[in-house]
Amino acid sequence: MVTSSVLLAGLGLIAVVTACVVWVMVDAMIPEALPALTTVLSIAGGVVALEVVLGTGLATLCAFLYNLSALYSGGVEIAVTDGPDGPAPPAPRSLPRLARARVRVRRYLRTRAPSWGSGAVQRLLVGGDARTPAGRARTARAHPEADGSGRPGEGLDAPGEVSDTA
Repeated sequence: MVTSSVLLAGLGLIAVVTACVVWVMVDAMIPEALPALTTVLSIAGGVVALEVVLGTGLATLCAFLYNLSALYSGGVEIAVTDGPDGPAPPAPRSLPRLARARVRVRRYLRTRAPSWGSGAVQRLLVGGDARTPAGRARTARAHPEADGSGRPGEGLDAPGEVSDTA
C-alpha cells in the first residue's frame, strides 16, 4: 500500500510539472489562451490527488485478491540467488509437484465428468443426437483403432465413404 502510494505520488508530481511546462509553452505561443497558471495547477493537483487515492485503493484490492488466491494455489515462488553457491532454483523442486498435481486433476476429471458433458462430446463426435430411440446414451468412440478397442473399419466414417479428417 505504501509503495503504491509513493509510486503514484511520484507519477502525480511528474504530471503536475508536465502541466506547468505545457501551460508555459502554450502561454508563450498564444498569450491569454489558457486560464491562469494557478487554476491549471489546482485542477492538476485535484486530478493527481484523486489518482493517488483511487490507485492506492486499487493496488490494495489487487494485493488482497492475490494473497487470497495464493492461499489456494500456492502463489508464485521466486528464488533470489547471490551466485553459484546460492539456493537451488525452484524449478527442479516444483516439477514433481506439478506432475503430481496434473495426475490428480486428470483423475478427478475422469471420475467426476458431468453427465451432460459426455453426451455433448458424443454428439459432437458422431455428428447428431447421440441418444438411441430408447432414450439411453450410446457409446461412440472417435477413433477406436487408436486405442485398439474396436474392429478395423469401425469409426466415424461409414463403409465406402472418404474421410474428411485425413
